[in-house]
Amino acid sequence: MSTYLYGITFADHPADVGDLRGVGPSPAPARVLAAGDELRAVVGDVEGELRAKRRDLLAHQEILQALCEKGPTLPMRFGVVADDDTAVAEEIAAKTEVYTAVLQRVRGHVEMNVKVAHREEAVLGQLLAKDEELRNLAASLREDAGKGQAEQVRFGELVAGRLEEREGEDADAVLSYLLPLASEHSPGPRVDGCFFTCSFLVRQEKTAEFQDAVQRLATLVEEVAEVRAQGPLPPYSFTEGQ
Repeated sequence: MSTYLYGITFADHPADVGDLRGVGPSPAPARVLAAGDELRAVVGDVEGELRAKRRDLLAHQEILQALCEKGPTLPMRFGVVADDDTAVAEEIAAKTEVYTAVLQRVRGHVEMNVKVAHREEAVLGQLLAKDEELRNLAASLREDAGKGQAEQVRFGELVAGRLEEREGEDADAVLSYLLPLASEHSPGPRVDGCFFTCSFLVRQEKTAEFQDAVQRLATLVEEVAEVRAQGPLPPYSFTEGQ
């Protein structure tokens, strides 16, 4: 039997996860483990092979969500397993100052993730309407489909360059629009064709205001871009690497 770690909290956190059961082939209830005088770990027993199945991922997320709603929580990514309770408690106690600082940093906050993807045909149409060089070259290629490969390559490179510039401009504009409502932000990697991927650390009392701002943004850019938002989430992006 091994010990699975869901998250770390302050000792005074209620750590109330009700009857929620955790991950593994035979899900065990989450429980609280003392880790020194100041911190607690929320753990569960696991036995056998652990895989990232949908049921397990949801169970992991549900426990963390319940913890974050009750107080600052340092969430662990799925799959953190130790030999036993002692190993978990000793590891956390040895880094009490580090974990305490992180918990203080995210106290009263949630994570909101925002992704934005361009509707490429609409954006390309705008670029052609404003850029005479692109427009003339596109017209030339339409009139003479037999033009050399060099001209076609040049047109493709120009379009790619203009799209990249536009993505950078729009990403800066999105960040400027949302940043005043966040305490911190953490840019993420480009995924799913999105030119903007960013997590925001938002005070809990500002969550609704942030969500409203995202909705207004989606309405403002709906002709040329799609805005996707997730949250409130445990603050993974602001506690990693600890």
